[in-house]
Amino acid sequence: MPLRVAVQMDPLDRINIKGDSTFALMLEAQARGHSLYHYLARPHL
Repeated sequence: MPLRVAVQMDPLDRINIKGDSTFALMLEAQARGHSLYHYLARPHL
């Protein structure tokens, strides 16, 4: 049963995809057929 997975992390253009564990988990989730969503933390105002 596919899942919808939301991940909070830094902007994708700022991460090192070769060493980022969150990115690796996202790739594995995608390979297993899950839907992925990425969002940024909103700074406190």
